[in-house]
Amino acid sequence: MILNSIIIDNIRSYEHEEVEFPRGISLFEGDIGSGKSTVLMAIEFALFGLGSQKAEALLSKKYDSGSVILDFSVDGERYEIKRTLMRKKSAINQDPKNSWIKIANEKELLSPSELKQRVLQILKFNEPADPKAESKIFRYAIFTPQEAMKEVLFDSAKRLETIRKAFGIEDYSIAHSNARELLSEIKTKAAVLQVKFSDISELESQINESKKMISEINEEISKKQNESKNLQSQEEKNNDELRNLRAKNNAKIKLESRKENLEEKIESGKERIENIEKDFESFEIELKNNNEKMEKLIEIKKPNTTKSIAELTSEIKKFQETNNDLIKLESEKDSITSDIARLKESLGDKINSDKESIEKTLDDLVQEKESLEKFAAEIKEKLDQVKDSRVHKETLKNSLEKEISKFAALGNACPTCKQEITESHHHGLVDEKKKEVDALTLELQSITDSFFESNSKSKEIQTKIESYEQEIQQIQRILPGIEEYHRKTALISQIEAKINRLKENFSGFEGNNPVEHLTEIKDSLVIYENATEQIKQIVEAKQKVEKLISNYQREIELTESQITQRESELKEIQLELESFGNLDKEISGKEEELDSLRNEISKISSTIAASQEKSNNETQKIEQNKLKVNESKKWEVRYKKFVQFQEWLEVFFIPTISQIEKQVLLSILQNFNETYSRWYSILVEDPTKESRIDENFTPIVNQDGYDQEVGFLSGGEKTSIALAYRLTLNSLMRKETESMKSNLLILDEPTDGFSKNQLGKVRELLDELKSEQIVLVSHEKELEGYVDNIFQISKSNGISKIVRMN
Repeated sequence: MILNSIIIDNIRSYEHEEVEFPRGISLFEGDIGSGKSTVLMAIEFALFGLGSQKAEALLSKKYDSGSVILDFSVDGERYEIKRTLMRKKSAINQDPKNSWIKIANEKELLSPSELKQRVLQILKFNEPADPKAESKIFRYAIFTPQEAMKEVLFDSAKRLETIRKAFGIEDYSIAHSNARELLSEIKTKAAVLQVKFSDISELESQINESKKMISEINEEISKKQNESKNLQSQEEKNNDELRNLRAKNNAKIKLESRKENLEEKIESGKERIENIEKDFESFEIELKNNNEKMEKLIEIKKPNTTKSIAELTSEIKKFQETNNDLIKLESEKDSITSDIARLKESLGDKINSDKESIEKTLDDLVQEKESLEKFAAEIKEKLDQVKDSRVHKETLKNSLEKEISKFAALGNACPTCKQEITESHHHGLVDEKKKEVDALTLELQSITDSFFESNSKSKEIQTKIESYEQEIQQIQRILPGIEEYHRKTALISQIEAKINRLKENFSGFEGNNPVEHLTEIKDSLVIYENATEQIKQIVEAKQKVEKLISNYQREIELTESQITQRESELKEIQLELESFGNLDKEISGKEEELDSLRNEISKISSTIAASQEKSNNETQKIEQNKLKVNESKKWEVRYKKFVQFQEWLEVFFIPTISQIEKQVLLSILQNFNETYSRWYSILVEDPTKESRIDENFTPIVNQDGYDQEVGFLSGGEKTSIALAYRLTLNSLMRKETESMKSNLLILDEPTDGFSKNQLGKVRELLDELKSEQIVLVSHEKELEGYVDNIFQISKSNGISKIVRMN
């Protein structure tokens, strides 16, 4: 893979930056924090997405969106890829609508995960396209941050994990770890299963005990059922006897009820006769009162009118409305009379002026004013022309005066060609210009006089216009008042005519108010009609009472006959009741005997039911225990299978995986150690020191026959070991990956902590790498002499910029 160019927009400290990547060795240098590492992060983001990076760490805090466009080549084919970050309310994510890859100038929109998968296919990286993970081949074959490699050196677990990922053998470790977890789960599950079938013998014992108990219960139930049959036979016999006694008692109760009914009817008949006799007394009083009332009502006479109450009411309403209208018109007349008086007072003598002559005077004034305004506009236009002419003439005059001064300064030289001229010629030119100045002066004087004359006339016209405006305003104020006076004077006449017409309606009622007169007649008519209606009601009530008296007399005769008949029947019932004797005592004794029998039967039934319930419970218990036994046997079978799995994992699979991984690592170790030693010997030229890789892939430094821990070495020595380790991984990974052979290599701060002597080894190191394109990121200026291209990175006001120096 070869990098061609990159465009960075709003990523970290960059707003917009474009970089062309040349072939050969390129150095990106700048101070710490200037933005060097951001370029490498942008390259990795464009190719593989976020991975384990945080989107918040990439997108600039000042913007809601940012993007990276990377142009790169693989096997001679050119590709362009774009990824975009978008800030939303909840989080920052990649924008699938603005992520694409361009192949052979054809753009293809892809989601972020699809984009990573396509890049892995192009680079021929045989690894899963997990969007949340970095590309391990890119990290170990092309670019590994130097600090990340130092962490690997001091963490044995991290170191072995890195080796496994780099060489694609992490599956052994994953399988070993998964097998251990699975073994733990199997052991736990087996222990749980063992508990589930440990109670088989106890359950079988419970089944036998339940069967024995059921047999004993069934014998007891049989005995109780025989006792219940005997008691039920006795109960049936007593029930028959009790039914006969109750039948006799029912007959007795019916007679007693009939007796009570007759007694009630006899009593009710006697009470009814008494009530009717009392009603006769009230009827007599009512008839007497109605006769007296009728005598008084007959004395009321009908008023002298042929009209009905409704007609009188309508006529009264009409006169009331007429009276209301009269009051309203009188009030309106008073108000208008007051307004006319007010207008006479405010207008004075002008109140009787002719409206048409005033309006004509107003029109004449308006026309005269408009004529003056038109004349004033013409004078203003003339003044503006005079002003423009005066400015033009003054400009010409000033120009001529400057030329005369210039002629005087030049002496006898021509002002145009600067050649020598005669003195007479010179004076002639000056005099000619002065004549023009004098002519302009006279013209300016004439223009000024004309200006002042026009300005004076303009002011005079403006004064007249203002005078006309005052007269117009005065007339305009008077006109509405005159119009209102004439209108209200005419309105007074109309109102007085209406009042007279309304008063004519009262002409037929001299001396009396028609409303009061008609109301008095209506009230008398109402009293008369009410009296007539009451007389009618009294006659109807009298007829009704007389009819009731006749009916009540017939009812008394019938009731007395019924009472005599019922008293005779009552004596016969009393004799029959005496023949029944004391049935209540016999029934009570028989019921007590039956209750005793039923209690015994109920107790036996309860005992039988309880025994049957107990038998059923034991039967269910047997069935449940049998199911539990069957289920426990199934768990026992499953337990034996889990024990087999456990033995296979412990004895065979886990040891085998560990042994295979160990052999694979040993096969890598020799080549790894040789490559590492070669890079270490280039970086560290100290005959007393040598370094190797042990079986755990830990770098060991030996000095004068003694091993030293990496943690006690100097910063430069640690950097050398980390760089050698990193280049070893890079070299071996290139052999493993087809598309990475001798192409791109990125080194991030590879010389951090190097002495000047160690920096001198970098040239030899770069020559040995034999890569078509190498990108160095460093703050060491000493590296400038070892590279082909230099890019300077600087930061000002929080914004990073990249400038190519050569």
